[in-house]
Amino acid sequence: MPLFGFKPQKKTRLARAADIGASMTFSGRLKGTVRRRSVLFRLLLCLLSIVAMIVVTEAWQVPFQFRLGDHVEHGVLARVAFKQLNRVETNRARFEHGESAQPVYDVFERGTCLVEPGQVVDEDRLRLLRAEHEAVQDSMPLRDRLMRVVVVLVMLLILAFLIGYYLVKTESLLVKSPGRLSLYFVAIVAAVALGRVLSFDPWRAEVIPLLVAVMVFTIAYDQAFATLTAFTLSLILTLSTVGTIGHFVLMMSVCATAVIGLPRVSSRSTLIKVGFAAGVAYFVVACGNSVLQSASLDLLLADWSMWKGALRGAGWCLAAGYLVAGSLPFIEAAYGVVTDISLLELSDISHPLLQELIRRAPGTYNHSVTVATIGEAAADAIGANGLLVRVGAYFHDIGKMLKPEYFVENNLNDSQNRHSKLAPAMSTLIIIGHVKDGVDLAKQYNLPPRIIDFIEQHQGTTLVQFFFHEATKQVGQQPDHRTDAEESRFRYPGPKPQSKETAVMLLADAVESASRTLSDPTPKRIETLVHKIVMNRLLDGQLDESGMTLTELKTVEESLTKSLIGIYHGRIKYPEPVVEEKTA
Repeated sequence: MPLFGFKPQKKTRLARAADIGASMTFSGRLKGTVRRRSVLFRLLLCLLSIVAMIVVTEAWQVPFQFRLGDHVEHGVLARVAFKQLNRVETNRARFEHGESAQPVYDVFERGTCLVEPGQVVDEDRLRLLRAEHEAVQDSMPLRDRLMRVVVVLVMLLILAFLIGYYLVKTESLLVKSPGRLSLYFVAIVAAVALGRVLSFDPWRAEVIPLLVAVMVFTIAYDQAFATLTAFTLSLILTLSTVGTIGHFVLMMSVCATAVIGLPRVSSRSTLIKVGFAAGVAYFVVACGNSVLQSASLDLLLADWSMWKGALRGAGWCLAAGYLVAGSLPFIEAAYGVVTDISLLELSDISHPLLQELIRRAPGTYNHSVTVATIGEAAADAIGANGLLVRVGAYFHDIGKMLKPEYFVENNLNDSQNRHSKLAPAMSTLIIIGHVKDGVDLAKQYNLPPRIIDFIEQHQGTTLVQFFFHEATKQVGQQPDHRTDAEESRFRYPGPKPQSKETAVMLLADAVESASRTLSDPTPKRIETLVHKIVMNRLLDGQLDESGMTLTELKTVEESLTKSLIGIYHGRIKYPEPVVEEKTA
């Protein structure tokens, strides 16, 4: 289509070849990537976040580093000449001469000692230091302000590159979702903004938004990503507030304690315990910083302000734990995650969907329970989330309850096979349709996205082999209908399993169903069957996108075999009791 009235010229073969060659180079690939609208949109989000970070941190200003109760070991000298209102003399002058009296100012020359070495910053000294800080801000030329903004911009770009590189390599789902990516950027900007506001006296509570954000990211994503974000937020908050290395160490120690304590959220009390542990870390590190910076240990131990600040920070950490615990349902809804707490609630048999499954399709329910048992053990064996697999297995076949009579596990021995009067292609549509029906039911009952993933991915793109073979037989008898046996028409739509948990689910579902066809399920036959199915799924490419290694696959196969042998274990036949005849 002509653009602005000009028709683009058609490229020659030589020009097209040159374009292909350019696309093979690093610069060519980079240029092609940046030109994509989706990439440009994400880069724009990142840029807007950096600009917002510069605004909330007031990067053009020198941060005020002093807080009430701080120990000044080396003293503070005035950087510029300034004056401060003398409230006592001003009030005396107004008392003597009335309201027309001019305010009285104390003048301080550059280099004047404002705080002696070893003194503690009290309220009077804090007002003096703040007046000197405001004078420094007023005297700062525009060039220096712009230089500070440029330096902060470069630092933020470096941090953004580190986080972006990690996201592209390990958190592709977050990068692919503009909504989730925007939520992440909003969260870190809000954490820094609230942290700066709360960092001043009398609150000194910048640790609350920092710790809340880090705990939320640990729950929503993983510990490594949360640690990287904690480093970024701690560095930005430190440089925009007190600007000391001790404060950065304090913030990182608290965040690291929280991240280490949150591999799983098994209960709400876990979050409170993590908040308490972070509070202990805050108290210990804060006291340690004061000891290292103090010239006299005896004076330090007798200083109540040091103990008060450490205890106050520890209390804020505990408050952050309570805040996250109370907000957990909203966190799960916002980030699309499901914690062990929600999983335990979903595993309750009184859930309406499970009750309906029991009533309509009891065979499918029993199959789901068995799959949950063997799948949970296999997931735990490779370090995956076994509880997630168990709950996902409970719901993976809920779509079958809409047409239960078309699935063999729900047919009685004397019931007629509904597929005997249907064409293989039609039967396949019904079988495959239980996935879409299950997803619709799950969304109707507001199941979490992680559980819906099990419903969508538990069959991957596998082939409905029975009806495909039936269609192949019919095509052999009717050569004019070759298209009726195309393999693509007999495969599930997918997607393939995208995680280790859904991959375990796919294998557990397949081996449990197949094991019911064994007339004599001996351990050797079960082992051969499980190995055959696992290799079939592997060679079919169903596990390519799950991230499961061959070593983990071997472990899963051994666990499934062991579980099925335990289910079909033999029993010793007990002898019948001998009834003695009574003699007359």
